[in-house]
Amino acid sequence: MPLKNQQRIQTDTARNRDRTHTTTTATSKKTVSTSKQLVGGVVQPRPISGTTKISSATTSIIFGINPKQTNHSQPTKIITEVDDTNIDEVLTLTDVSLIPRSFLTEIQQDEVYATILEALRKKMPYQIPPKTPPRQEEDDEEEKPFSPHLLAIDDDDDDDISVDDEISSSSSSENNPIVSHEDYDTDIETESIVQNVHDPTGREQYRELCQQANIIPCSYFMAHIQDSEMTLRYHQFNTEDIRAITKTLYTNLNVEHLFLDGNYLQQQATKHITQLILTNDSITELSLADNRLGGDEGTKEICRLLTLNRNLKKINLSGNKFNELDIAQLIEAFEQNKILRKLDLSHNCFGEHCGKTLGAFISSNDSLESIDLSWNKFRGRSAIDLVNGIKENVRLKYCNLEMNGLGPDSGQILADCIKQNSALEEFNINGNRLNTSNAFAIAQALSSNDSLQVLKIANNQINCDGVLAVFLCVKANEANALREIDFSYTVVTQETVDVCKDIVKLKDGKFRYRIGKVTPPKLQPNSTSECYVKTNEELLNRLRSNAANVKPNVD
Repeated sequence: MPLKNQQRIQTDTARNRDRTHTTTTATSKKTVSTSKQLVGGVVQPRPISGTTKISSATTSIIFGINPKQTNHSQPTKIITEVDDTNIDEVLTLTDVSLIPRSFLTEIQQDEVYATILEALRKKMPYQIPPKTPPRQEEDDEEEKPFSPHLLAIDDDDDDDISVDDEISSSSSSENNPIVSHEDYDTDIETESIVQNVHDPTGREQYRELCQQANIIPCSYFMAHIQDSEMTLRYHQFNTEDIRAITKTLYTNLNVEHLFLDGNYLQQQATKHITQLILTNDSITELSLADNRLGGDEGTKEICRLLTLNRNLKKINLSGNKFNELDIAQLIEAFEQNKILRKLDLSHNCFGEHCGKTLGAFISSNDSLESIDLSWNKFRGRSAIDLVNGIKENVRLKYCNLEMNGLGPDSGQILADCIKQNSALEEFNINGNRLNTSNAFAIAQALSSNDSLQVLKIANNQINCDGVLAVFLCVKANEANALREIDFSYTVVTQETVDVCKDIVKLKDGKFRYRIGKVTPPKLQPNSTSECYVKTNEELLNRLRSNAANVKPNVD
């Protein structure tokens, strides 16, 4: 038996000498305290526990493989267990997947078998990730762990290892393959890649958000993302679409006007829009027309947007079916907002119970410059209260009351509004069932007004004499600032046309008028028709004489 053991040891020693010739040079510089742990330049590790069985004689050979001995092809087979009989096959494998998972896990966790792991990693660097070397402590007095590339040792000889040798070996970048970053990515490389693909326009961010939500990106949005005006009307966006768009615009400094009309937005989508307005200070105009936001939850979110707004100057809320139930909440939000300059509430369902509330708000507001209340349902007393509020406002420059059916009862209050309001520059009262008597009252108000520039009074029940009275008063008032009067579709006489031409000459061509067809002279004036209110001939003649005193210069 002793003879057989001696022969076996001699055979293993001869085999090891060929396979470890590359490491003997590196280990020759070790101190005496280190060299006494090596037997023929080979580490003597602890036996591996568990299912992986490697004898001490076998593990001593794992340092590298002589290339001359691996030229011949090895048969490919799956190894289920590693022991001293098949360790040579493990070291010659070209695929790490053929090695048992338990074997790899155990040699990675145990520092003693770092040489085994290093030998496999040299052969398969892309299949076995490198192990990060342990950080060196600043205090030399503390015990410093060995780097993975150092030779493994037995537990009995731990105290004999020289710390200086370990530090010098680990600090060498040429001989330490673990420290090298050539075979794997680092955090620094990752950061540089992110900086290179950074897109300041936001298009890449928008694509990623759409991909996460599994929606199709809007090509128009990406094409115009750097424009000052973003028009996204009637795209049928859902909540996820709005979320991706608003998150992309959080840091966008180009878009100033955002139009999202006709997308039938839900409450959650409106919340995303509110967050955008609170985050992005560049957007000064927002249009949410035709989205049917009226109702309990939608109205609350709009009120929240208006209350917290700090940069919006124009907002369009037309076509959202707001009604008497919503007006109280909206007015409360409007009163807290001192930034808004232009407000559009047209095409909603404000009726008789809304005039008083809106009128009180408009009369006390000193920030709004434009308000559009057209195509609502103001009638009777509600209409009078509303116009009274407009009359008392000292800041409003533009007011649109078109198609509200104010009625003849509101004619006189409209005239008073024109006469007393010195801030109003454009007044639209088209389609409000006004009659000839109302036209005469408005004409007399124009005689003393010097601020109104545009008056739209078409599509009313006014005959040709009412139209004539208005133009006669405009001609007689040389201090007026009117540059446009709209009497579209209203039949007039030739006398009215002549007066209009005189006004154009008086204003050096800076006056535009719109009228309907002209009645032939041989026909009776339509003032005698039963469908029109009879004209006050005495008043009309007085207006004629006043206008006759003002004659244009004849070249």
